[in-house]
Amino acid sequence: MNISYQWLKEYVPTDLSVADAAQALTRVGLNVDNITDLPGGDACLLVEVTSNRPDCLGHLGVAREFAAALGSTVKLPDVAYPESSEAVENLARVEVAELDLCPLYTARVIRGVKVGPSPAWMAQRLEAVGIRPVNNIVDVTNYVMMECGQPLHAFDFSRLGEHRIVVRRAGAGERFVAIDHSEHQLARERLVIADARRAVALAGVMGGVDTEISDATVDVLLEAAVFDPLNIRTTARALAMLSESSYRFERRVDPCGTDWASRRACQLIVQVAGGQVARGVAVAGKPLPQPRTLMMRVARAKRILGIAIPVDVCVDILRRLQCEVLEHTAESVRVRVPSWRPDLAREIDLIEEVARHHGYDRIPEKAEVRLSSLAVPTKRERVREIVGQVLTAAGYFEAVTFSFTSRDHAMRLRPSDITAEPLVCRGTPLALRESLTAGVLESLAVNQRSGEAGAKLFEIAKRFVPIGGAELPRENAMLALAGHDDFETVRGVLETLFGVLGITARIRFAATDRYADLDAGASAEVLLDDQPLGMIGRMTKPAAAAFDLDDPPLVAELLYDRLVETADLQPKVKPLPQFPAIVRDLAVVVDEGVTWASLSEAVLATRIAELETVEPVSVYRGKPIPAGKKSVALRMTFRSKTETLTREQADEMQARVLAALAKAVAAVLRT
Repeated sequence: MNISYQWLKEYVPTDLSVADAAQALTRVGLNVDNITDLPGGDACLLVEVTSNRPDCLGHLGVAREFAAALGSTVKLPDVAYPESSEAVENLARVEVAELDLCPLYTARVIRGVKVGPSPAWMAQRLEAVGIRPVNNIVDVTNYVMMECGQPLHAFDFSRLGEHRIVVRRAGAGERFVAIDHSEHQLARERLVIADARRAVALAGVMGGVDTEISDATVDVLLEAAVFDPLNIRTTARALAMLSESSYRFERRVDPCGTDWASRRACQLIVQVAGGQVARGVAVAGKPLPQPRTLMMRVARAKRILGIAIPVDVCVDILRRLQCEVLEHTAESVRVRVPSWRPDLAREIDLIEEVARHHGYDRIPEKAEVRLSSLAVPTKRERVREIVGQVLTAAGYFEAVTFSFTSRDHAMRLRPSDITAEPLVCRGTPLALRESLTAGVLESLAVNQRSGEAGAKLFEIAKRFVPIGGAELPRENAMLALAGHDDFETVRGVLETLFGVLGITARIRFAATDRYADLDAGASAEVLLDDQPLGMIGRMTKPAAAAFDLDDPPLVAELLYDRLVETADLQPKVKPLPQFPAIVRDLAVVVDEGVTWASLSEAVLATRIAELETVEPVSVYRGKPIPAGKKSVALRMTFRSKTETLTREQADEMQARVLAALAKAVAAVLRT
């Protein structure tokens, strides 16, 4: 933000040198990155303004901080001006059709102006902050914007159809020619300022050539409004029409200061261009927001900052920042926040303000800052760490994706019993994802285009499931992963995770056809205590193609909150084995349809006390195994807690296992 020092001193009279003023601003967090000497003894200060301080995108906002730093007060300009007897409502009509995108629109009419060059003092001030003078009317709107941060726009009143203003969405393909003579075909989501016939300005971005101020202009309609930041940002970037106005609207303007800016502009127009201001103001929109009240605890400030700042000092600082102190005691201060400070929303924000103006340099380097005692990780944090460790060990990288995606992607991989329409972001073609996997798959496609086709990704975030007839969706925290491993490998990764979380015995995999985007022959529903926990499966080729993926990936998605809720993280302690184990490998021939689950259940059903583990080793198909059959190798570990097992004892246990397998699944020992 370019600040003219002479202009700044108009609001905060001071004898400080430019260098000392820059140091004072820097000391309270408004870093002055550069000082440029200007003609006439002025200087331009390049002030760094963070995105949470839109109030400092004007000289008045910086002046408030400057005055607070000096213990001074801000001298506001007088905005009084004479009004004619003609009422504005008899001259112009204002209508807002999109209240969510334009919560406030005001218009005033000035008649009988004489358009010409601005006086030297105004032109010099605009040039000092990098703005080229145009004419006295346009220059006033720019001057007020640089003064208080509120963008304004002046229309040639005579060229407005039926003297009407309608704030609406653009018609599909509606044509608009901006004042820079660029032509645009507007999409439906663009917000325009229109008259009775056509769009005359892109709301918050740029005016139109049809109603711009010219030498022939006699009557002016002055706009001062508040627009939705997201819509302004989307429009300015989509049409490559970034402007000083859009920059400020994107960061929010003070709705309670809009009328002041309008009156200030009228006062200056009368001063530099003559004319008479019609009585009153045309207003459309929502009621102005109520000011916030916040409380700061002195003890909390001490814990955060590490030093005790007396309550009277805290009160003085907050008052200098123009917070209205409603009450204060030795323990706390309660204030009403000024409307131009949207960044003050919590107690910690007030503590930061006190620290800034008390001076960070007054906090001792070795001050003991005790936020709290040592915090024990919560169960959710421990599960989060476990999930990350298991999946990264399996070769997965964590992704962070957007909650909004295209409508088609938003509806992919959702269960067939969800039929409600996805929730669409207003003014855009985007929709909230109904499956977390959608974002992970989009990231896979980006990796594929970058030559990393083998990437494996996971994410923990929310999905948004629409509910028919409800305004808001159901939000579920999910764990999603995607890659090009085979089904058995990914299932093994999940089983490892379930084992570390202590819920393996409660997990079951079952065939499912609930997901149209999954191959029914290579997918399963994951059940926890026989209730759906999620799914695992390979995507169909058409579904993969919808994400621009060459090969169908293997995906999985689990209800993360249920994992956290049911995880058993209590360490299990057992004594170290005192006797050696005997390991036996068996290869049995079974029907093709026999699963490992049925084999392991049959082995465990023998209830052999010495059976420590049973694990799969390999599966073989081909000669000499008959068609329709397969050979499954399994490994069993036997160990006694009281003695060293003999070979004969192990043989007897192995025979019991073979008999159980023969009975349960007609298994035959492969020879």
